[in-house]
Order: sequence, then C-alpha cells, then structure tokens
Amino acid sequence: MKKYILALIILTLTFLEKTKAENNKFAFSLIPETILAKANAVIRENNVSVNVFASGNAECTYNLAITIIDEAGEKYGYFVEPYDKFSSISDIKAEILDKEGKRIRKIKSDEIFDFSAITSFSIYDDNRVKVINPKVGNYPYTVVYEFKKKIKNSFIYPGWNLYRGFNIAVQNSSYKLTLEPAAKVKFKQNNKLIVTPKTSDINGVKTFLWEINNLPAIEKEPLSLGIQELSPTLMVAPENFNMDGYEGSNLSWISLGNWIYTLGKNKSNLPDVTKDYIRKITADAKSDYEKAKILYEYLQNKVRYVSIQLGIGGFQPFPAETVDRLSYGDCKALTNYMKSLLEVVGINSYYCVVKAGDDATPIDKDFVCSQFNHVFLMLPLNSDTLYLECTSQQVPFGYNGTFTDDRDILVIDSLGSYIKRTNVYNKDKNKIVNNFVFNISSDLKSEVFQTSKYIGVASEDFRYIKELKPEKQREIFLKRVGLRNVKISNINYIESRDIIPVITEKVQFSVPQIAQVSNKSVLIPINQVTNNEELPRLSERKSQIYIPRSQMQIDTIKYNFPQNIIVDRIPNSNNFSTEFGAYSLEFVHEKQSNAIVIIRTVEWNKGMYSPEKYQDLLKHYRKIKELDRQIMMLSLN
Repeated sequence: MKKYILALIILTLTFLEKTKAENNKFAFSLIPETILAKANAVIRENNVSVNVFASGNAECTYNLAITIIDEAGEKYGYFVEPYDKFSSISDIKAEILDKEGKRIRKIKSDEIFDFSAITSFSIYDDNRVKVINPKVGNYPYTVVYEFKKKIKNSFIYPGWNLYRGFNIAVQNSSYKLTLEPAAKVKFKQNNKLIVTPKTSDINGVKTFLWEINNLPAIEKEPLSLGIQELSPTLMVAPENFNMDGYEGSNLSWISLGNWIYTLGKNKSNLPDVTKDYIRKITADAKSDYEKAKILYEYLQNKVRYVSIQLGIGGFQPFPAETVDRLSYGDCKALTNYMKSLLEVVGINSYYCVVKAGDDATPIDKDFVCSQFNHVFLMLPLNSDTLYLECTSQQVPFGYNGTFTDDRDILVIDSLGSYIKRTNVYNKDKNKIVNNFVFNISSDLKSEVFQTSKYIGVASEDFRYIKELKPEKQREIFLKRVGLRNVKISNINYIESRDIIPVITEKVQFSVPQIAQVSNKSVLIPINQVTNNEELPRLSERKSQIYIPRSQMQIDTIKYNFPQNIIVDRIPNSNNFSTEFGAYSLEFVHEKQSNAIVIIRTVEWNKGMYSPEKYQDLLKHYRKIKELDRQIMMLSLN
C-alpha cells in the first residue's frame, strides 16, 4: 500500500509539473541562451496554417507569441494585419504574459483598432488594417495572438518569412500548407531556407509542413543587405487565379503580363479637345525626345498623385479620360494617362510594374507571381531607354533615380511581356563636385566660398533641402561641414532638371580661425570640409558587404594665404586603390600667388563582397582617414 501511495504521489507531482510547464511554456527562462545574444525580442511561436481550396480561396490560421526583451523590441509586439475586399479577418484573440509566462490580462475587443491602410494621398480606398498596441510597463513580457484570415480570388497567398526584422530571434516557427483536391499551388524556398518539408497525401488532400527552431537574431551590420534578403523565406502562389472575373495565370511572366495588360485594355481614350491641345503644344518639337519631354512636363503641371485602392481598382488603372477630367490618379492611372498622351503624337511606350523603393528587396525572377508595388512607364527612344516616374511633380524627365533604378521589372507588352533590368547609375551619374576657396586674412580668419554640384543620385538628398526655409538649410549645412564656429552669410540652391539632374549649392561663410598656432608656427589640417565616415570594428562579420551604387566625390580646396604667411611644408601627393574603390590626393603650391590647391578624389565601386573582406574594407577607410588628417605646416612672417 505504501509503495502504491508513493507511486500515486509521484505521478500526481509529475502531472502537476507537466501542467505547470504547459501553462507557462512562454516563461522567459525557457528561451535557450544560444539565441538570446543581440536579441531585442524572441519569436516564441509562429505557426501559420494555409488551407487552399479548389476554387482558389484560402483559409489561414495564425498562432503567434513574441517575447519583448527591451524597449528596442517593442515594435515587434504590435499586431498589424491588413485586409481588403478580397480578404477578411476574424476570431482575433490576444493576451499579455509576464516574465514567468503567466497571464497579465487579455486584450479587449475595444483595444483592436481598425484603420484605413492608406491614410494620406488616398481618395478611394478599401485597404484596411487591424491594429493592437499592447501596453506593458515591465520587461520582459510576451504577447500572444491568434486569428483567422479568409482570402478569395488572390494571385498570391501568405508566405513564410521567419524574421520580422533585425535583432529578433526565432525559437519555434512552422508553416503548414494544405491543398484540397484540384487546388493548383506552387511554392519556392529561398536559398536561406534549408528545410525539407514533411509531406502527406490522404485522399487527394496534400499537406506540406515546414518547421524550424532556435534561430539566433540577425544583427544589423554596416553596409549589409536588408532583412528580407537575409531571412529564410517561402513564397506561395496559385498557378491560376480569377479576380473579379479577370482570369490570370502565374505560369509564366507572359501570362501574368497578359492579365495586367487586360486590366488596362481600352483605357487610353482621351477627349478630342485634349488630343488637339497635345498636338498643338508638340507641333514645333523636332524629335520624339522633345515631344515626350513636353508631354511629361504637361503631365506634371496638370495632375497630382492620389492613392486609389478600391477592389480590382487596386490593380486596374482608371481610364485616361477620367484622369484628364479629374486631374488626379494613382500610379497606375497616371502612367496609363502618360502612355495615352504619347500615343496621340505617335510615340510608343510600355506600362511596367516594379518593386519600387531605395531599399526594396529584389524580385525572384524564377518564381512568377506579383512581387511588385508600383507602376511606371518605359519609353524606348532609338538606342536610349528612358523611364518616366509619373507620380512626381519634382522628378526631372527621364530620371527614375534610386526609387526604381538597377532592378528587374515586368514590361507589359501585348506581344509578350518580359523581364527587363532598369538603368544603372555609374560614378558619373552619382557624383559630388565640391569647390572651396578659403581667403585667409593675416589674423587667420577666413572667408570661404563654396560651390557644390550634386549630380544624379547624389542630388536626391538635396532636392528636399532645396525646398526648405533658409534657416533650416543653414542648420543642415552646419551639421554637415567639418569646420567650427561657422557663420553663414549666404546660402542658395539651384536645380538643373535634366535626365541626370544637378543641384548646385552655393554657400558663403566665415570661420574665425582655421589653424592651430604655436609661437609662429601655423598648422592647418588639409581636409576640414569633409566629415569622414567611420565603420565600427566587428569581431566577426556575418553578412555580405553590399555597396549598392558606384559613386564619386571630387573636392577642390584652395587656400589663399596673405603675404605674412610662409608655406614651409605640405604633404606629398598620394593615391591608392583597392577592390572597394580609389582615393587620390594632389597638392599644388602656387608660389606666385601664395596659394595651395588640394584636389581630393574618392571613388566607391558598386558590388557584393564576402564577409571575410570586412577587415580589408576597414583598412581602406582607415587609409582615407589617415591621409585626410595630414597637416600643412606654415609660419608667420
């Protein structure tokens, strides 16, 4: 009997311990130490289940738990889930747990907010988003979410992206794809997702299950790719789809392009009065280039951009005559309108879809589906191909810039759509040319005249500065220049709106003293106008080094000295180059006018470099800094 009672007690205690462990499975102490390093948050559980029916509709179930470790990880605790006419969200459950995994409280229904997904520039919009912002005072804590989502007539299904951002670890994550009989779906893992799915086939119902555990956080490193490119991902899409009666296919880029072409078919009609005006304003143009430029500037002056995301209208352009009448539209409508204007004067152009954004993840050319978020126009002119950004009233004709440069796009052609690479801006089209003249007085005060030209890509950061108030322009300049106690007397900006735009910055300022004086010795650093970038030391670089664009900077610095200052020694000219770029430094001593001219050139090469070369890159940066820190030695007479 004693043995029986003892055994019963042991079984009871074991059951209670197991029950407690299950109830507290999200206790912070249960996170493996191996994945905590550099993590601001940990995905404790992320289970996604997608059930696709023969109709193409899908039902998705989500179970998500995230432990927030510190303030930097708070953004990962928000619930943000979009939906639209083709999807719906239901059965949202949410709760907050403490460090021990015990419930603090449930999220109430009135804490689940429902917003328009596009709050600005939007007139018509049925894209919405459910949002929960859990408010917790003490770290660490865990948020747990459950919800369901129904999808109908979609040309893409929710995929699996393991990382939500940098510095977030993954403890447990799974993705289950269930295909009902006759459901035709394709999927693709990227090269970071090295997991073989478990599969089953029961009475024609196919199931694929991917599981992964204990992934450490990916730390943000300088000059690295974005998190989407570093994260293991799975893309899922139907082979064929039907949206609002428009049948499409993801079997080839041609078939997907045909669907997009069909959405815009017969939408190029314009009123006769508009056609007559278009012919009139282009009558004296001597080339198609001139005609296109006139019409692009007409577009910029006439219309403004608004977002229109209503039903199939989220993918389909408004008719050209509607844009002509209303003088507004979204990227699809404005691009179609510009295409229609060009047709009036006999110029052919192509509607293109693109994943836009300076930091946009490249599309996967080997997996056909809509990976795009923007539309613009391709204009082939003889041997040149221009791209027209139709949503901007500031971008010059033919310049698409970092928003859509150097990436694969889908060109929509009735004869067969195709993938094409957009233009790449080389060093001549991403260049800064600085010219500084220091007029130095006998007491070492200096009046400085600066003229800087920001060419191509380099002009983009200055386009918005050009529009700011003078006091704000001065504030930004003072933060950028390497000199102290600067007093600005004049600053202005001029833009040349060419295919490769140029913004010229002219600044006149004074500096009370530009040199260190000891007795009669005068020491002047050769480079006081450029703030050198520095890279942090890393014990072990993990990701590839990525320099997204080639670039060049040429600084010409002239020091005009008074006759009471004698030039004793200037550094020798120098230069070096590595696979990352090149640097040169040239000194010219104009003895007759008692002036020194310094010409400094820095170039960077676009490219992807292995993590092991980070130390070489650090040496490259240090060499630039070392040469920039050299001193000119002068003396007072």
